[in-house]
Amino acid sequence: MALERDTGLNSAFQRIARKQVSVSSFINIGAGRGDDLPFFLKHWPGMRSLFIDMDPRFQDIWQSLARKHPGTEYVVCGASAEDGTGQFVKSNDVGGALSAKPIAAGADVHETPLRRIDTLVKEFALPAPYFLKFDTHGVELDILEGATETLKQTSLIMMEVYNFKLNFVGGKNLTFDEMSLHIKSLGFRCVDMCDPLFRPGDLALWQMHMIFIRDDHPVWQRNSYSDNKPG
Repeated sequence: MALERDTGLNSAFQRIARKQVSVSSFINIGAGRGDDLPFFLKHWPGMRSLFIDMDPRFQDIWQSLARKHPGTEYVVCGASAEDGTGQFVKSNDVGGALSAKPIAAGADVHETPLRRIDTLVKEFALPAPYFLKFDTHGVELDILEGATETLKQTSLIMMEVYNFKLNFVGGKNLTFDEMSLHIKSLGFRCVDMCDPLFRPGDLALWQMHMIFIRDDHPVWQRNSYSDNKPG
């Protein structure tokens, strides 16, 4: 019972493991340090991995992970709806914002390639089925638009989602309830969630991770709460 009530990543993926979701390639979008890779490799040993992030400061860490875990590759770019060039604006030591349109120059503004997920999957010859992990702070719609072919062979999506419209993306992000409906329109349903974060002060739900599997997965064939079969 404790496992079912635990809100952390480890327990969430123990529950995912019961659903026997196949993964051959892990595509970590907005990878940051990427140091959660060993955790996911425990669930899918031997899977290929691709880190995507527009911040070049993580490359040394990625190189170290690639040496330890064969089949790990990385690319410095912004995931987007179209291939091209954009601008990365550093906001702190571990993040920043992406703009496809030119913005004011400054010490923290850098040009970065923009790449579609579909383009990168072909370029790195990543085998399906795919696990897409999003930590992309409000630009998920553009990324999903650039992943139409990849999504057809995706088995698992994990996405950081918010309960508020975000000022730094002009409020264009979907809140978690809106995102759930959008992902459902793409053929996936939310099967789990973890790591809720509450805003300081008023303790309102700020963000969490939602985990989606395909809408034709056998788990959706059972509608009874009391059915205790694995799944």
